[in-house]
Amino acid sequence: MQIIKTVSYRLLSLVLVSVFVFGCADEQFVANTDLGQFQQVSQAAEKQKDQAADAVQKPTVASLGAADVGDYILGPGDLIQVTVFETKDLDTVVRVSSRGQISLPLLDSVDVRNLTAAEAEEKIEELLKVKYLQDPHVSIYIKEHVSKQITLVGSFKKPGTYDYVAKRKLLDVVAIAEGLSEKAGSSAYITRFDEKTNKNINYFIDLDELIRKGNMEQNITVMGGDVIFIPETGQCFVDGAVRKPGTYPLRSGMTIAEVITLAGGLANYADSDKIKLIRHMGDGKERQVLSLSRNDLLGGVGDTLLIKDQDIVFAESSASGTLFSGSGFTLGFMGTGVSFTNPKK
Repeated sequence: MQIIKTVSYRLLSLVLVSVFVFGCADEQFVANTDLGQFQQVSQAAEKQKDQAADAVQKPTVASLGAADVGDYILGPGDLIQVTVFETKDLDTVVRVSSRGQISLPLLDSVDVRNLTAAEAEEKIEELLKVKYLQDPHVSIYIKEHVSKQITLVGSFKKPGTYDYVAKRKLLDVVAIAEGLSEKAGSSAYITRFDEKTNKNINYFIDLDELIRKGNMEQNITVMGGDVIFIPETGQCFVDGAVRKPGTYPLRSGMTIAEVITLAGGLANYADSDKIKLIRHMGDGKERQVLSLSRNDLLGGVGDTLLIKDQDIVFAESSASGTLFSGSGFTLGFMGTGVSFTNPKK
């Protein structure tokens, strides 16, 4: 009788300790917003991020859709075709020397260093007008852009610096780097130096629109000197009472229900009324916490609540669920010992 009482006390103590331990673990996140307030605060934070990114312009057909040859600064190594419309005898294909000069019929050496193609055309026309032609018309076509390079940074399979030997579109440049890495995000940022203002201009490219939807307006012409940055995709973290906790990459439009499914679904010891979405709202701001239940997820919220970069989905454990989902109790010899296996391990 004494042995039975001792075992009973030990079992009761174990249950009380388990309830205390797992109960305390459940309180590590405290929800402080309802769904409406959560979405309102989240949208306000997103708006602030958008306002901070105003300097990043979206490409338009006028600004980036086609290369403006006149804006390219000629330099050593560039191969150009010079056409004089009044006489074919003066047409020539010539490469800019290391000193920035080209050799032309009748004119010998002409310095075109740091001139745009349009400026070089005007200079050659003026030189021809002095002695040889009354009203010459000159056209310059850049066959190879060598004097400038392009720099690819971020989620390319082979990032690096490449010679800009010919006019290329963005998809051509991606192919030069052997494509995008598996972690590539859905955006590209192009930094271009503006010779007129002596300032860098940043452009935003929507890779989802370009690659998945085939919007060729996003397939802009890359210019010599451009720096193209493609960041890694966003990620979210799933932890707690799920079958496969871990870090998961985000796809466009991914919902909380999809993320939990990727994590193998809720474990059988999960507290179905305590599923939390923790979202960081920006530097210096507190994290917002939304508390959901399994019924919320099944009732439509799960398919409409979008996951953002760095979100944390935490499924809390039920004390009783954790206890009785273990591999069971083992009574020692003559009832002198008792053990418990945690299902989380």
